[in-house]
Amino acid sequence: MKKKQLHKSNWLVTMLLLVMAILMPYGGAWAQTPSRPSIGDGSADKPYKISTAAELAWFRDQVNSGYTTISATLTKDIDLAEFCHAKDGTKYTKEVSWTPIGNSDNIENMYQGTFDGNGKTIRNLYINDISEYIGIPCEAGFFGYAEKGSIKNITFDNAKVKTTADDYRTGILVGVAGSCIENIKILANCSVEGKNYVGGIVGRANGDIGNCENHAMVNGANFVGGIVGNYVFSDKSITSCANYGVITGSGESVGGIAGYFVSGTILNCANYGDITGTFYVGNLIGCADECNLNNVLGTGNVTATSADRAGLLVGNIDNSSSTASGILAYNSSAKLTINGTEQTGDAVKAIGGGSLTSAEKIMAFTAEQLKSGMVANLLQKNVSGSAKWGQKLNTDDYPLLGSADEVYLDGNVTTNCLGEQVSAFTNTKPAQEGTLTVKHGDSPIHHESVAATCTTDGNIEYWECNLCHKSFSDKLLTQGVSTLVVSATGHKYGENDKCTMCQKEIPSLTLGNNLITIEKTYGSRDEISGYNLYKYTAPEDGRLEVTANSNDNNTCGTLWESPTAASRLTYDDSSNWPDFKITYTVTKGTTYYIGARKLDGNAIEGEVKLNVKMNGLEGELPTGMTGKGTEAEPFELKTADHLAWFRDFVNEGNMKACAKIADDVKEIDMSTVCHKADTEKQVAELSWTPIGNFAGNKYQGTFDGNGKTISNLYIINAASSSVGFFGYAEKGSFKNITFDNAKVKSTVDHYTGILAGFGELCIIENIKTLANCSVEGKNGVGGIAGMASGDIGNCENHAMVNGANGVGGIVGDYRGSGKSIISCANYGVVTGTGNCVGGIAGGYGSGTIQNCANYGDITGADIVGNLIGDGSICNLNNVLGTGNVIATSDTERAGLLVGRIINSSSTASGILAYNSSSKLTINKIEQTGNAVKAIGKGSLTYPEKIKAFTAEQLNSGEVAYLLNGSKSEGELVWYQKLGTDAYPVLVAEEGNTVYHGSFTCCDGTAASYSNSTSENELVHVASATLTSPVFDSAKHIYHMGCSNESCPEHKYAANADGTLKATKADGKFYVEKLALTDASTAINTQAQFTVKKLQYSRQLTEGQTGYVTLCLPFDIKAADVAGAEKCYPVGDMMIHMPTADASVLKFVLMLDEQSVIKAGTPMIVKLAAENAAQKLVATAQNVEYNANFFANPTAKSLTLRDWDGKSGFMTICHELTNASIGGVYTTTPMAEGSYSFRADGKFGIHTGDLSPYRIYLNVQPSQSASSRTMLFSIGLPDDSSTTGIRIISLGDGKQTGSSAIYTLEGQRVMGTPRKGIYIKNGKKFSVK
Repeated sequence: MKKKQLHKSNWLVTMLLLVMAILMPYGGAWAQTPSRPSIGDGSADKPYKISTAAELAWFRDQVNSGYTTISATLTKDIDLAEFCHAKDGTKYTKEVSWTPIGNSDNIENMYQGTFDGNGKTIRNLYINDISEYIGIPCEAGFFGYAEKGSIKNITFDNAKVKTTADDYRTGILVGVAGSCIENIKILANCSVEGKNYVGGIVGRANGDIGNCENHAMVNGANFVGGIVGNYVFSDKSITSCANYGVITGSGESVGGIAGYFVSGTILNCANYGDITGTFYVGNLIGCADECNLNNVLGTGNVTATSADRAGLLVGNIDNSSSTASGILAYNSSAKLTINGTEQTGDAVKAIGGGSLTSAEKIMAFTAEQLKSGMVANLLQKNVSGSAKWGQKLNTDDYPLLGSADEVYLDGNVTTNCLGEQVSAFTNTKPAQEGTLTVKHGDSPIHHESVAATCTTDGNIEYWECNLCHKSFSDKLLTQGVSTLVVSATGHKYGENDKCTMCQKEIPSLTLGNNLITIEKTYGSRDEISGYNLYKYTAPEDGRLEVTANSNDNNTCGTLWESPTAASRLTYDDSSNWPDFKITYTVTKGTTYYIGARKLDGNAIEGEVKLNVKMNGLEGELPTGMTGKGTEAEPFELKTADHLAWFRDFVNEGNMKACAKIADDVKEIDMSTVCHKADTEKQVAELSWTPIGNFAGNKYQGTFDGNGKTISNLYIINAASSSVGFFGYAEKGSFKNITFDNAKVKSTVDHYTGILAGFGELCIIENIKTLANCSVEGKNGVGGIAGMASGDIGNCENHAMVNGANGVGGIVGDYRGSGKSIISCANYGVVTGTGNCVGGIAGGYGSGTIQNCANYGDITGADIVGNLIGDGSICNLNNVLGTGNVIATSDTERAGLLVGRIINSSSTASGILAYNSSSKLTINKIEQTGNAVKAIGKGSLTYPEKIKAFTAEQLNSGEVAYLLNGSKSEGELVWYQKLGTDAYPVLVAEEGNTVYHGSFTCCDGTAASYSNSTSENELVHVASATLTSPVFDSAKHIYHMGCSNESCPEHKYAANADGTLKATKADGKFYVEKLALTDASTAINTQAQFTVKKLQYSRQLTEGQTGYVTLCLPFDIKAADVAGAEKCYPVGDMMIHMPTADASVLKFVLMLDEQSVIKAGTPMIVKLAAENAAQKLVATAQNVEYNANFFANPTAKSLTLRDWDGKSGFMTICHELTNASIGGVYTTTPMAEGSYSFRADGKFGIHTGDLSPYRIYLNVQPSQSASSRTMLFSIGLPDDSSTTGIRIISLGDGKQTGSSAIYTLEGQRVMGTPRKGIYIKNGKKFSVK
């Protein structure tokens, strides 16, 4: 029985433990709760006494809550494993990273108290932090950001700190410290790893650091140090600190004490660990701006993986005013490896680049000397303050900082200067310590002084030891000198721009690229003498930009107002690192001086380019382009080449450039700068590169299309994100553009639009895409923009839009907050293969959609709507949706207005109208009855504003009237041409305002809405619409628009295609104007009407003078023919003139003079000598038009006479059997033998068809004249002539016998002769 009971008890315990295990959160141990220390109030006098990890976590949380000045003291060693640890799958513990104490979120969270470790140890600190906010500085360490106060007396055991983001500052103790740090020790089982600003103790510091010791391994990229990654203060110091850990950086500035040291003092410090970096690598410091080194030691190996600077003490020192004191000792046996090669001889340097004053303090010691105690003795003798150098002889290989084993010299010792071993050092203090004397050679080498020049160093007078080759200022070799060189002075320019010493003149720069040479400089970076100078005179007011390209040689640039200026105007802004880029607002006509140097002052081998831009331009604008690219004076674009130039200009970094299409341009055709391939023409495909991109060139200017059209934009398979005419824009403005035949296709995941791919906080207004446009992409695809977050107004899309998710007629993905889409309409078909598809917006974050409409069909898989696919917080005001909506999946999130509304605080106002006749199809099933929803899922406040209207109501004008707030006066937005528009529209046109009242339709029915205020004016209905002109045979006119002539939609037309509008007055029909040319010679019409202004025009060849012929189908006044000096109607007579040459017949065609020349009259026109328009134009008023208007006039016969020597009685001419003259109104084939004016202005045989509105001459020679040449002239009445006729030759003759054929009766044969006998060239021949 007892066993049974015991078994039951065990079973209960087991089950209880199982339940506890199940209930235990995934974290392994029970969740730890921070607890308040029981002792102390956090003040400086009564700090919190912390004895547990829970109390330490509580302290951390208090600081991070804003109590940043509280203080604490550890009373016991702390193990943090309960509060931070790595993931352990075997113990079911998830990773928990320590949250640092203090951070830089704001000044209130930076720690400013005193934290005293009290000599205790903190174990198992664990940080594995990955920043989610790239670009935002963060701090990682036991402390995050300590601004003031003090952190001291702590040892860290098994600390593991790791960060992976570029912007972290990382240290085991603290990420960033402005406070004092002292007595911190990091044990060898610790490690710290990060990217930039990584230190064994602290990532970045600007306060005093003392008595700290790091044994941890430190890994990073740039600015990596054993004690501190980046030290940035000038009057502070790092004192009595030592690094024993291996320090590795994959980038620049890596050192045993500090990676990058801005300024200050390093006193009594040592590095014993090996140091590795890419460049700027040293035992103590990687790179220093300015440093004061006092009594320091470096013994580790130094490795630079590139060919740049590295040294066994410091990698690089920028400022030559840096100083040395005490002794700067280093191990000459340590390895210095640069770019894979171990350095030897003179290549082994203590300072890789730059120099220190009192450089004689730098001393190299062999491993034997270091081990002997000699160096420890020297360091201790030069100690200032409480620091201690010691060494346990025969045990320690080198001096140790803080060692109690002081080294003494037993007796006076003299040694030679070559480093003779001295064995007189001991750890036992002698009664009297001896002195060490170094003896130099007896034959010093004397060096005379050499004066420096502008560009060449000189030297002081000095003596060189013949043994150790050290230099001294005296012959006895007692005063050592470190600096022998007298630096070149550099050029010192006067106001005349010439060097006062060598007369070198400052070179001038021009716009664009300038090749320069950067020589060594001798002044500091704060002095004008520290630069190579170049000058530039500003041609206009504006922004000067100078950019260097030195092939990554690290250049620095400045700008000065004169060659003698004491201070600079501006300096390198590091935006073009490693080269410089300076910008400055300059004044026209002022000369500016550009300074350029290598960062370290040395010369650069090879040429360097300086690119000079003025107001963003590095040269002249393209031909025909004007403007400055500012908002006040935008670039004025006229051609596709101008657009491409502007695109390149923006993408080169001029993000705020402004442009507009010029006033005198109607359209810019882009087919020359982007087009598809044409194999027949051997033309390769050329895709438009968008204006603006995410890579630092987000467009931020204003682009004004000025109401013009951009045609043939072509983008195909763009592989970069944000695709459109513009790519990525931020806070820019686009307006007044129409896109014609734009074809945009992207294969990337995000943001495609015809106007813009990504428009962040941009203003978009008055943009229209025509129906022949199309846009296709993946996610975030819009007819106007792929993504937008600014105000959008008065935009209209007719393009077909295709994508996957987030697809919209206007915008694919709208992320505005407090912004709006106003007065926009989509007419295009919008299709998405995924979710969130809408006519206005596919996805809508928050804001207002007001007075917008969708008329196109919308298709998507899920979350589909006429206006919005997916709306988070949307305020819908006065909107309309008429398209069909299709959701291809089985979903409830599809509606005839919106697919889904997430936030129920979304509102409705005005009316939200939709077409109840539109189809809502879900998963291939057309919805009916209550399944037809306006909002698929979700709701709006004031849902009663949602109203369904039938197609008849939409067509009647009722909805347009209601959308306007039931008014027809004042500010209106909605319009509708009744009987024509099936729905309300957002575009105002003449006669499309909707009025409410009692009206009569043109079919006799009643109506409540009209486009007229008059109740007597008929309302047009669609049933009475005439889709094409209808001819009325009774009235001899065409009807258009409406079959009821009383309807305002009715119009008259004078031709069958309706292009010639007519009006009715006094029972007659009139056409305002009809223009005739040689290309327009007929009208497709049966109508009869009067042309109020009839005009014929003929284009002449350039410089054409002389005579032309004319025959018109309407009466003209001779004086009204523009381009003519005189118009002569051809008379009724042609005269045969006698000639001495019997083989020639000469005829004169007599002309008349009349002020009014009747229709059908052949004319010869003398052209005006001056005719700038190069046109001949004849105009007439009120010309009657009938079916025979263009019938060619009948030719008239000419009276033929022989000239008798005077203009009296003349006998009948028998040389011609007959002659006639006529004209044509249409292109007419001429009979063989017809004469006309040729292109050279001569009468001659006509060949081919005769052009419209010209005249021709037909003659029938007699048999006797058939073989003779005929010449033609015109005769003008001339009272001053003795004959009364002024004869002008217009013909060069034609040997008629060469081709003319006659019958035996003397009649000329036209065409091919039939069977018979004929005469040709005076001889008979037969045709069988």
